[in-house]
Amino acid sequence: MAKPMILFYNLDNETGKSLKLICVKNKIKIKNVTKSQYRETLGALAGLSDAGGIIDAPGAQTDFSDEMLVFCNFDNRLLDTFLLEIKKNRLKRIALKAVLTEQNISWDSCMLHAELVKEHEAMSRQETAHQPSIP
Repeated sequence: MAKPMILFYNLDNETGKSLKLICVKNKIKIKNVTKSQYRETLGALAGLSDAGGIIDAPGAQTDFSDEMLVFCNFDNRLLDTFLLEIKKNRLKRIALKAVLTEQNISWDSCMLHAELVKEHEAMSRQETAHQPSIP
């Protein structure tokens, strides 16, 4: 199995520094994705040679400023360990997280971002719907 890697988006801050320490501790490679790389496929960003290149989608979103993480080559144990470390260190929550899969490997960063935002909004609406009303 390839070495675990996390694609970092918009994490050039204290949260990013703390996450990098967790990565070093767990032998996880880090790739800071720059805005100029957002049109590349996730597979290409993860270093998978047969994963395509740059997506040219006229009219599509080409930029975002949300913090986002994409986990590449993680098994369940390592993912659980990493997420637990975030919790133990009381790091600021990063709402947009994904695992690289066969379904999203050919997407670019903006396509993944748009999908994660939709999912996050849907989950937030569900949580709000299940909140007990306080008289």
